[in-house]
Amino acid sequence: MKFLFSIYILLSSAFDLTSQQIILDESFDDWESQAYSYFDKDGDGNSKGIDITNVGISNDENYLFIYFDLNTEINIQQNNNLTIFIDTDNNVSTGISRYGIGADLEYYLGSRNGRYYKGSSVFQVFHNQLGLVTSPTVTGSKFEICLLRKFNYSSNQANMSDIIKVVISDEEVAGDRAPDNNGGYSFEFDKSKKFIPKGFTIKKERADYLRVMSYNVLRDNLFESGLQQNYRRIFKALIPDIIGFCEIYDNSSDQTAALIESYLPSTGNQKWYHAGVSPDIRVVSRYPIINSRSIDGNGAFLIDLGKSKLVFIVAHLPCCENENQRQQEVDNIMSFVRGIKFGISSFQVPQNTPVIIVGDMNLVGYRQQQQTFLTGNIVNNNTFGPDFDPDWDDSVLEDATPHTTNMPVTFTWNSDFGSYSAGRLDYVIYSGSVAESKNSFALWPLTLTNEQLSASGLQRDDVHIASDHLPVICDFFIPGFSTSTSENSGHFPFEYSIDNHHLFFQSALSGNIIISDLSGRIIQKFQKSAQNEKIIIDLNEGLSSGIYILHFQTENGGYSVKIFR
Repeated sequence: MKFLFSIYILLSSAFDLTSQQIILDESFDDWESQAYSYFDKDGDGNSKGIDITNVGISNDENYLFIYFDLNTEINIQQNNNLTIFIDTDNNVSTGISRYGIGADLEYYLGSRNGRYYKGSSVFQVFHNQLGLVTSPTVTGSKFEICLLRKFNYSSNQANMSDIIKVVISDEEVAGDRAPDNNGGYSFEFDKSKKFIPKGFTIKKERADYLRVMSYNVLRDNLFESGLQQNYRRIFKALIPDIIGFCEIYDNSSDQTAALIESYLPSTGNQKWYHAGVSPDIRVVSRYPIINSRSIDGNGAFLIDLGKSKLVFIVAHLPCCENENQRQQEVDNIMSFVRGIKFGISSFQVPQNTPVIIVGDMNLVGYRQQQQTFLTGNIVNNNTFGPDFDPDWDDSVLEDATPHTTNMPVTFTWNSDFGSYSAGRLDYVIYSGSVAESKNSFALWPLTLTNEQLSASGLQRDDVHIASDHLPVICDFFIPGFSTSTSENSGHFPFEYSIDNHHLFFQSALSGNIIISDLSGRIIQKFQKSAQNEKIIIDLNEGLSSGIYILHFQTENGGYSVKIFR
């Protein structure tokens, strides 16, 4: 059954710029300009339950959008009794009587199912029939959902009328609801609102962009003989430079690279490099992979881009309710990133080396795991060290948040037969101070136009058949990135020695020389001009015994190296 999303031809029409279109992308700024926005009084429900504080309603030509925020952090798809009641025909006499409306549709968010009332009949409905998407997949206090205005029940289709009524209720005893008074929120669909897809390009626009792909291929489906034509079309359409695979258990990275070579044959001096980390992480790259390391079964790979390096991390975190192990693995990955930043990693790289983290993160539980990735706020500091600012400019990492092609949502996983609605499980997180995302998307050919399908060579069912995850693409502009491969892993262009607690430094240095502790706190700062031949730093002054990081600039870039006192 392929009910998840009906296919619509995108028609060009005027868009009402006074009311921003809604996109389910975990950013709620687009709700600030909506005409249908309501405040619900604080503290008016069960003090032990959920307090609904704000509600918004909007639409485009295909979807109804609902926003609400709460006084507490919950998981929207489990362990709650939040229910949405919709009078789809604005008739109190039809449907089931709830809070002064005739609710034709009711959906129980926490148990992931609902009912549609038609005459004297009752039909059970699920997310795939309603086209329902909820966001975010992690816990939160703000949520937005969408569902089709024309949705399926049994083998029939229901249409919402031009005016509907909506009630949101916590169905706990004495639970809060919005609105407090009977009658619901009356909402009239705005016929002028048309969805304008976020711009994306299936083909890479410029040769100097680096195309990164993240793809969970569902337990070695990539190698299934019956799926070869689907995968071949996907890879020939996308032509990635670096691919991070999850769920390749029974085939080596060498076998994976050979298969990709058959899809995308090398020309000239090209080749596909490869590496893997047990049990299921595989990386295939047009650029040499010069180092790799396992981090709790997740993989870190050092890739030579020519004039610059790339730290490429591919993660496949534990699924579902395994909160503690998932947080532990995120903590460990970010501890590794901290080591990269402060020069104490097995990957000795210059400062400002881009870090890109991709993979099936399975972030369906506590929001903290997502925040650890972005902010460096590590939960288990005793084991994995101090919190830190993960980007090179001491800011947070960026989340590419790739939109699903031609849809007002961001999802990267979908199962027709699962009880959970489509959601964002796959991420691209990166150091935005040194890498710029120019184009990102999750490929879902079911919504591509006929012209897009023809130009890309894809068929509508290719991604849907190949895996339950969508391939995620992000094109980066990285200063110093070369489009030609390099075999030279390089050596650091500096020279130093330590004798009797004095650091003797001789190299073409310029600017400040900084000594910091492992948390990044500056301990000492020195000035050296490019004309000086050498500098001697007395480690006895101001430094107790321990490990420190020496930060400095050369004509070849910035570096951080570990020193011992």
